[in-house]
Amino acid sequence: MSTSAKKESPAVNPTPETPRPVRAGAAALMGVGVGALATPLPTGIRVALMVVFLGAGLAWLFSHPYRRDVRAAVEANGQRYTTRVKQIVPLFPVWLALMLLPPFQIDNWAIAVLVWIVAGAYIWQVTPRLDGTRELEEIVAAKARK
Repeated sequence: MSTSAKKESPAVNPTPETPRPVRAGAAALMGVGVGALATPLPTGIRVALMVVFLGAGLAWLFSHPYRRDVRAAVEANGQRYTTRVKQIVPLFPVWLALMLLPPFQIDNWAIAVLVWIVAGAYIWQVTPRLDGTRELEEIVAAKARK
């Protein structure tokens, strides 16, 4: 059995989809990384938590075995498997939050949890764009229309 869930449509070939546990885990980890900057912890610990959690979320997302299915599907559609600018652009609001939270020195656990939830929800929404599965769906759909 394949390591990823498959979408099936009569007009479109099955395309890999980000597994829900990977999507949820990456969103939670990266959300904690952003939320860590709003905690009342010392600055060094906040930054260390941010780096660890953001790194863990990205590592989990991009090292999961379903990525092999994504690569195979991209190459099967005649495309080159590479990171594109439109995969990175959705990270801009996360970067903006990482830049704006420290100067405001919120230092409040409730706000930190709120930031975690909002950042995690945002990452959940953009994960298919980050990992390329959304673009792959568009490639396959465009190919099917031709």
